[in-house]
Parts: sequence; structure tokens; C-alpha cells
Amino acid sequence: MVRYRFYIDGFNVYYSLNTQQYRKYKWLNYMQLAQNMVREGDIVDAVLMFTTYVNWKPDSMARHKQYIKVLRSVGLQIVQGRFMRKEKHCPKCGKQYVTHEEKQTDVNIALTLLSDAVEDKYDRAVIVSGDSDLIPVVEAVHKLAPDKEVGVLFPLRRYTNSLKKASDFSRNMKPALLEDCQFPDDVTVGNTVISRPLEWR
Repeated sequence: MVRYRFYIDGFNVYYSLNTQQYRKYKWLNYMQLAQNMVREGDIVDAVLMFTTYVNWKPDSMARHKQYIKVLRSVGLQIVQGRFMRKEKHCPKCGKQYVTHEEKQTDVNIALTLLSDAVEDKYDRAVIVSGDSDLIPVVEAVHKLAPDKEVGVLFPLRRYTNSLKKASDFSRNMKPALLEDCQFPDDVTVGNTVISRPLEWR
């Protein structure tokens, strides 16, 4: 019996699906995805999603909050980061403009992954991301908890060779896997029915 924990970089997956071709897969059941990744007899001990709300886009934030409710209903743990407002200068036109940068997600994943390894909460960890900034924490787990394995599930169009080389195992998301791991169009959470957003159909 092998104990697994999954660490999901929510926006890394979201942006991999943010196309006309793949948006229909955004209604993704990560708990089912995790179960599909492990062998019979192994245990999915926890699935953690690291994300934050785009609070300057009310419609997107509303969809996101509903989706988070659905994910929590099947046992996902949600770890919130934040976006920071930042002013930038355009070198071509000389104008100032406002943008937003996601903060804390990489740090939250790294700290949780490493502390869980040291506290013996898993035998195998799976990072669901293609972000090479996570390589140092994979190396830290190998150094501080050498009996633990860390693998990567690469979202669509997010493959990173350097992250693959640093990990113990890897797999690429495929459309067929995403198709198999969708929530029903309507999900009952408590006394409420939450429906797949029209924009995700």
C-alpha cells in the first residue's frame, strides 16, 4: 500500500485549459483524477489545490467560488494565495498600466510539500503543474526525506523537461483522462445544485 498526496497548481492547470478546444474540461474532478493515477490498493490520502480569486473580475470570481464549493464537496483541501496589484511601464508607448501578479502559490506548494514529507504524510507526492520554479522543493524533499518520491502530472501544454528530470516519475495529462474525470453538469452540494458554467461547455 502506497500513500499518495496530490498538490495542484490551480492556475497552471486552468490556463492550460483556457482555450476554445479545451475549456470543456475545466469542470474537472481532481479527486477522481487522483484516484485514476494510483494503483489498486494504494491510498489517496489528500488532494490539495493551491489557488486564489481574481477579485477584479467579478464574473470569473463567481464561477471560481462555485467550482471551489464543488471541489470541497468531494474532499479537496483548498489553500488560498493572493494576487498583488502592480503598476508597470510600457517601454513602447511610455504609458503606465495596471496588472496583477499571483503571489504565494509556489511558496505554499513548496512549504506544504516539504513539511508533509518531513512529517511522513505520504510515500509519493504528485505535483500537478508544469512550473519549473518547483524544482528546488523537489530537490529539498529528496535531500531531507530520501525515502519519499515526488512525481509530476503535467497539464496540457505545460511540459517542462527540467522538472521531469528532477522528479522520480511523471505523466502528461491527456484529453481522454480529462474527459473521464469531469463532474456531472449538475452537482448537488448540500441543498444547492451547482451547474457547470456555460462558459465551460
